[in-house]
Amino acid sequence: MLTAVCAIVFASNALAQPQCSAVSGPQTNALVELYTSEGCSSCPPADQWLSRLKNQSNPIGNIVPIALHVDYWDYIGWKDNFANPEFAKRQREMATLGRARGVYTPQLAINGQDTRSWLSDARFKSEVASINRMPAKAEIRLAANATTTRSVQVSTNIKTADAGPFVYYLALQENNLQSTVNAGENRGELLRHDYVVRQWLGPFKVGADGKISASHEIQLQPAWKQRDISVVAFVQNSGTGEILQTLALGLCEY
Repeated sequence: MLTAVCAIVFASNALAQPQCSAVSGPQTNALVELYTSEGCSSCPPADQWLSRLKNQSNPIGNIVPIALHVDYWDYIGWKDNFANPEFAKRQREMATLGRARGVYTPQLAINGQDTRSWLSDARFKSEVASINRMPAKAEIRLAANATTTRSVQVSTNIKTADAGPFVYYLALQENNLQSTVNAGENRGELLRHDYVVRQWLGPFKVGADGKISASHEIQLQPAWKQRDISVVAFVQNSGTGEILQTLALGLCEY
């Protein structure tokens, strides 16, 4: 069991008392990707569902949620300030690799596979449990520290069980965000968000020997609240889209 991930996902005070480093366990953690948009009237219920994962009294399992805001609904009348064209690109790529019927919002993917299980707690728990039972195909060691100059220093050490076309990604995500929407399908609504990806780095290629160690420095933007930031790393098969392992970690301060 990976206590570092569970603390970040489920404990309300996790980011107030973060660990400075973490290592993934022997089982596979589930990467839960929500593709969403403030310009989509169907998305707020999915956003609220994702936020509830943060406060689960009965942990579902070892999961790492991320919210990827896409930009293709901006033309309707409201520009989503959390949107990034890279996320729409990833959504299309993962849909192709996973043989999904298409892309849409809200769209949920668990370890790269399209699913609508956010509509059914029982189905979601079953899908997560199935992934958590699988032996991990990669190990992630992650350290994250916030500096006095509002940057984040991240160290990663990744080792895969086998050689393959493997890459890893890093993301900074932020909780406790909100927007008052003044136009578009959600006009007049106050939208609240968690696990919003603020910074996206990668893909970085894993070596032919299945190993890679790297350091990254990421500058925090003025509007980002350091106490609500965490770092996510995951390893992916670039040929199939399979997620080998994922890990999340809050920030420590120097």
